[in-house]
Amino acid sequence: MGRPIWIDEFLHFAFGSYETTAEAWNAISRSITTINHGQTGIYMLIDHWLMQLFGANIFWLRFPSIFSGLVLFLAAIYLFRLWGMPFFWQVIGILALFSQTQLMYFVGEARPYMPLVTATVCTLAYYSTPLPQRTRPILTFFGLFSILMGVLFHPYFSVYWLAIIVFTYLQKLIQTGEKISINSVIQHTNIPLSVLGTIVYFTLGLLTWLRGRPEFKFDPFYWIKKDELLTTFIDLSHFEFLQKFLEPLLITIFVIFSIIIVFPKLRKVYLKDLISPAFLIIIALGISIFLSYVSFRSDYWILTRQWVASISLVPLGFVCLAYRISRIFSKIHIIIAFSWIMLCFTPIVLQFNKVAISNSQALRERLAQLSVISKEDQDYFEYLESLEYFETPKNLQNQNVDDSNQYWVSLANKNIQQGGRVWKGFRGFYGHPK
Repeated sequence: MGRPIWIDEFLHFAFGSYETTAEAWNAISRSITTINHGQTGIYMLIDHWLMQLFGANIFWLRFPSIFSGLVLFLAAIYLFRLWGMPFFWQVIGILALFSQTQLMYFVGEARPYMPLVTATVCTLAYYSTPLPQRTRPILTFFGLFSILMGVLFHPYFSVYWLAIIVFTYLQKLIQTGEKISINSVIQHTNIPLSVLGTIVYFTLGLLTWLRGRPEFKFDPFYWIKKDELLTTFIDLSHFEFLQKFLEPLLITIFVIFSIIIVFPKLRKVYLKDLISPAFLIIIALGISIFLSYVSFRSDYWILTRQWVASISLVPLGFVCLAYRISRIFSKIHIIIAFSWIMLCFTPIVLQFNKVAISNSQALRERLAQLSVISKEDQDYFEYLESLEYFETPKNLQNQNVDDSNQYWVSLANKNIQQGGRVWKGFRGFYGHPK
C-alpha cells in the first residue's frame, strides 16, 4: 500500500492511455517482441481495462495480483485440509507462506508473477482432490479457473502444470497402492481440461511470447553473484520462512528418513506418508534450478522472481512434512512431539513477526510522505493531461536507459497522485499512436 510504481509496473500502466482495446492490444503485441518479451500480455490487457474503468489508480493497477494473493491463501487452506492437517498446522502453513517476503512482495506489484503462483497452487489443490469430488460443479469450475489462469498469465506455468500432474498421480499411487494404468492416467489428467488448456496456451503463445524475443548478452550473475547464489537460493528465497533454524531441521529430517528407510517395519508404515511432501519440495527446487539454467543458457539474468512459484510450494510441502513427522513422534512420546512442533513453529513465528513489523513501518513511512497537491502542481498536471503524447526530453535521450525510465516513472506517479484518467501522452512510450 502506498508504494510508488517502478519501471516494470509502468510498462503495464502506460497501456491505460490507449482509448480502445484494439489499440491497446496492438501496442501490447508489438512490445512483447521487445521490452515486454516472454509475456502473454493478458495482465497488461486487464490493466488497460481497469485503467479505463477506474483511471490512474494504483490499487486497480495491482488488483490482479492482490486478487491472486487472496485466492492463494484460500487455495492453501483447501490444500491443507485435503492433506488432513488440523487447524493449528493450517495456521502454521499460512504464517510460513506469508513469511516468504520474496513471494509476498508480488501480491503488491502489477506483474504476472502472483497469478502464476496462485495458478500453480490452485492446480496442485485441484489435482490433489479425489476424483469423485472433482465432478462437483464448484470443483469443475475450480479446475477450469486454475488452468486458464496459469496458461493465460505466464509461460512458466506449463512446467509446473506438467510436474503437478505427475506428482499428484504418483502421490495417489503411493497412498492407495494402485498400479499404473492408462485409464487411471486419463482420469487423473482430465483430458478435456488439459486439451483446452494446451490449446489456449499455444494459441496465445503464438500471438505473443512465441513470436520471438531479443538476443540477450547479459551477465547471468549480475544481480545474484556466483558466491551468493546458493545462500540466496536456499536461505533468502525458498526457505526464508525457517531463517537460521533450517540446518537443525534438515538434519533432524534426514535422520528420521534414514531410520525409517533402514528398518523395514518402519518403512512400510511411515515412508509413504513422508515421501509425498518431501518429493513436492524436491520438485519445486528442481524447477527453480531448471528455470535458472534456462536463463543462464540464454545469457539472461538469474533472478529470484523466476523462482516465485516454487517459493510458494516449498513452505506448503515443508509444513505438511513437519505435521506428518509430528504424528510419528506423538506415537513415541508427547514430549518429543511437542519439541518437534516448537522447533518448526518458532522460526516461522519469528519470521512472521519480523515481516509484519517491517510492513507496518514501511506503511507508516509511505503515508507520512503523501503530500497535498499544490496549485502549481495541479496546473502542471492539467498541462500534461492535455498533451497527445509525451517524449523523452532531449537532455535524457543520449543518457543511460535508467535516466529515461525514471522520467517516465516520475510522470506516471504524478498521474497516480492526481487521479483521474491515465494521461493519453503515455502512448508516446510505446511509439506514436497509429
